[in-house]
Amino acid sequence: MTKVRKITVSRFRGARFELPLDFSKKTKSVGIFGENASGKSTITDALEWFIHDRVDHLWREDCKQDSLRNVLAGDKPSSVELVFDGTDRNGTKALSDTLKTSATFANDNAERLVADLKGDNIILRHADIVNFLDKTKGGKREAIADIIGYSEITKFRNVLLQTKNQLEKETEYTTAKQQIQRLQSGMIAEIEQVVPDRKEFYGVAAKVIKPFDLKTEVSDEESYIEALEELRGQGSSEEKIRLAERFAQLEKACSDLVADIDQFSDDARAFTDKYNALAKESENVNKLRLSDFLTRGKAVLEDEVFTDPQCPFCLLPYELAQLQEEVGKRLEALEALQKQLDEAGTLKDTLAETVINAGLNTKTIMETYSDLKDFSSLIEAVKSARPKLRDYLKELKSAFDDKKVFESPAGFDTELKALRAESETAAEHAKEAAKKLQLTELEKKVAAALTRLKTVSDQVNDFESYQNIKGAYEAQIITLSSILDAFIKVQNGALQAVLDTISDDVGKFYTALHSKESVDKVRLTMVGDEGVEFQYTFHGKTTQPPRKYLSESHLNSLGVVLFLANARIFNKHAKFLVLDDIVTSFDTSHRRRLLRLLRNEFSDWQIIILTHENIWFDIIKREMGQHGWIFHEVRSDGANGILLENSPATLKEIIEQKKGKEDVTNDLRKLLELVLKNICQALEVKVAFRFNDINEKRMSDELISALRSTLKDKSPDLLDTQIFSDLAGSALIANLVSHDNADKIVGEDIDVLLEDIEKLVALFVCEHCGRHIRADVDVPGEKAIACKCGKSRLPWKT
Repeated sequence: MTKVRKITVSRFRGARFELPLDFSKKTKSVGIFGENASGKSTITDALEWFIHDRVDHLWREDCKQDSLRNVLAGDKPSSVELVFDGTDRNGTKALSDTLKTSATFANDNAERLVADLKGDNIILRHADIVNFLDKTKGGKREAIADIIGYSEITKFRNVLLQTKNQLEKETEYTTAKQQIQRLQSGMIAEIEQVVPDRKEFYGVAAKVIKPFDLKTEVSDEESYIEALEELRGQGSSEEKIRLAERFAQLEKACSDLVADIDQFSDDARAFTDKYNALAKESENVNKLRLSDFLTRGKAVLEDEVFTDPQCPFCLLPYELAQLQEEVGKRLEALEALQKQLDEAGTLKDTLAETVINAGLNTKTIMETYSDLKDFSSLIEAVKSARPKLRDYLKELKSAFDDKKVFESPAGFDTELKALRAESETAAEHAKEAAKKLQLTELEKKVAAALTRLKTVSDQVNDFESYQNIKGAYEAQIITLSSILDAFIKVQNGALQAVLDTISDDVGKFYTALHSKESVDKVRLTMVGDEGVEFQYTFHGKTTQPPRKYLSESHLNSLGVVLFLANARIFNKHAKFLVLDDIVTSFDTSHRRRLLRLLRNEFSDWQIIILTHENIWFDIIKREMGQHGWIFHEVRSDGANGILLENSPATLKEIIEQKKGKEDVTNDLRKLLELVLKNICQALEVKVAFRFNDINEKRMSDELISALRSTLKDKSPDLLDTQIFSDLAGSALIANLVSHDNADKIVGEDIDVLLEDIEKLVALFVCEHCGRHIRADVDVPGEKAIACKCGKSRLPWKT
């Protein structure tokens, strides 16, 4: 597992110039302080972007790559360099002024390491804690699934669920169910019962023909056909009975067609009222088309059809995981509108089914009764209407798929009205034609029985056909449901086992933060099949969710301990954690307990804590300084951006970059002040005390005066060094002393002053170890003081 050796940020977010953070070769833990709005989170943002190619809290607000570049970066690239422990494990990521991302790594191993870090828990912000605690139980489950690497298993479960749901919505399946209901109603109307299959139909047929005392007993298809022939022979003319049977069937077919057309009118009105209200609004149409596009795009991303790090549509560079997340969020935003479209889609399917039924009836009439001479006008109307019905279905599908307003094809309504009138007339005509046959009472009964048997027989055949379709779909649905139920059971069992493992550390860490308080036995538990929640005992009573009783501080603790537990258990590559302003709601005692928790449980980890609170930073220094931690302070320096405190090297670099382009007078003043402060601190130079922050604001002339006074007592020969007189008369000191003098330092004067400052530094800083000569480092046997390595010395009176 790896730790961070160094981070260097340049022209990124709040860092206009190079911001180097060195954690030493020992990759020590570090505390970083910066006041609010100082730009300290630039460090966290830089680390997150380097590893994940995004910064979550910015991306959530739709602030993307352009928000990463410092506003004064110009045409130079923003960059983040990371050096990890080990050999040649470093890389640099850059963002150009055209927002193109590039990355270079020392070798393939370094690149692979950064890719591996994406799956680890590294950064925790206070907002992350709030966001997690505010998630639903299902949302918490998804978040934890991502953390523990369970997301692919969850995706598989979702695929099973989506497949099952899709089968349940298939048009063929829903049509079969609707037709079954229609046929059942028809059977009840004819014979007052539902006949599910041919075998039971033969029993029904036997009952229908029983009054005629036939010799043939109906038990199968062959005996049924024989019984029909025998039944037709009951009257004086078998031909007349057959004709009467056909007229009765034609009358029913025409009546059914009239009913279909009336039903069509109702269904068409319901669909167009609902759908056209959506389609007429261009904004709705655009959103619905976008929803279709995003749905297809989501499928492409989830199926990994496209794996290049760019948008599959515009081919611009884009992190695919980020793109997939954003597509999901856009689809959620369109969910309400999509629901309305789905409702319209159901009405469309119902309308299409009615049109299909009408088409089937026209086909039956055309194919079965075209030989009846007196019904030629009906046959012509049917022939004319059939292609119109097909066109209607085609237009219906096209308009719905394209999200266009639907209108009936030209002439369709007139054609349908004419067909209805012709069908109604034909039904009456068939009824009258049957009467003209002057059948005997027996023949009328025979004809009625034959018509009833034909109707029910056709219904049973259709019923069996639709039942087979319905059964085939339900077999798949049941199978998928069984697989899904079993999968969920196994998955939830495995997930609870993982939660139990996490809970061991969560409970332990929480107790370390809140010992001897009313809340204990904190753990994570499954809630139903889809949720995860914190469970705990409050005054001895087991309860959930956390917000029911817990204070903001306790809630914050839950987020912190869960992050720490997950990192310790599941991190495979990162052995460093970044905690950015996470203790906002903690009081002093709980902050100390957090530090001791980190010290006891994460002693071999690298911890990076960022804070804007002076008191908290002081606590960190007192508690952790003795355990090898190092500390940095950052500040906002106006147009110069975020800078490290006490870093002359950074100021010198800024001056070099700004020289000849911008005024550097103030930067020179700060550099000289900083150099003098460091020298005075090392030599224990005494200056007059001032209250509060004013104590830190020392002018260069004051510091030089105090330094000269100390040297006069301790090392008087140094005062003869030319640099002191040069500095005393420099333009920089003059500007500082005379507050009314607004002259800028320009041209060669800048180089002269930089040389003077370098000469001053050379007197008191060792060229070998880079450390200051210090008043507390005595040279044994000599009246002298030295630097840490002892190679640079100054005579010093004791």
